[in-house]
Amino acid sequence: MPARRALVALGLALAALLAGCVAAPPALPEGVTVLVMQQRSDVAERMAQLRVHNGSHAALAFTAARLDDSRFASAVDIDREVRLEPGATSDLRFALPEPVCEGSAVRRTLTLTRDDGTRFVADLRSAEDFTIGLHERECLLVEIERTSSLTWTGFTASPPGEPAMAMLTATPTGAGEPVLLAELRSTNLVQFAPKDGDRWRLGLALDAQSVETSIEVPLVPQRCDPHVVQEDKRGTIFTIDVGEPRAGTIELPMPPELKSQVLTWVAEWCRFGQ
Repeated sequence: MPARRALVALGLALAALLAGCVAAPPALPEGVTVLVMQQRSDVAERMAQLRVHNGSHAALAFTAARLDDSRFASAVDIDREVRLEPGATSDLRFALPEPVCEGSAVRRTLTLTRDDGTRFVADLRSAEDFTIGLHERECLLVEIERTSSLTWTGFTASPPGEPAMAMLTATPTGAGEPVLLAELRSTNLVQFAPKDGDRWRLGLALDAQSVETSIEVPLVPQRCDPHVVQEDKRGTIFTIDVGEPRAGTIELPMPPELKSQVLTWVAEWCRFGQ
């Protein structure tokens, strides 16, 4: 029995040694860079882009890309055949997974897989990109929604020269910690009336005893350039400043039906086509 136990122990030790000798996947070739980015047109749909740039002296080909980020609920798998000649860039669009707001250690890696199954792996933990701010805002919103949901619930158009009214509704859950919604920020499409700057004071304090509250927000167009409507990407996504003790910002987009009404109103208010 002692001899058998010794052999088992030796076998386990050898297995561990062999496992430790397995080579890690190679890093990206020198000159190849990756960036997780977001175009303005991606924001409302919660999409993003993986930009791969080949700054090396040889072609780079891969058939799949995988983003693993512990701050999000699932990995992102992009199956697409890509061949980048030296100096070429490719943007791979993908949907952002839902955020994970618990945990501390951040793990972020990118894996590119070639058609023969070999892989390149990049450690993205130190990469600075938009996902840092996005994750902070989304997790703050998760905290706030334990106390109250926030929704744009209505829009009343106005004739030219007069402010329209957007309705912001806070519906408390009956639980959660106190929260202060301090101010609204204007967008590139609309500003607040009267014209007293690019912020609208909310001063809305919510807690477990609060009742449903709706606030009318007066809006006028930021400017009357037709391309502002035609090229709108973020015009109905409002930033809200949150006060202490959970200071930060969140973003609250209007639902599609209200966004459509706002764009139509701006065009009519500015008399486009007349």
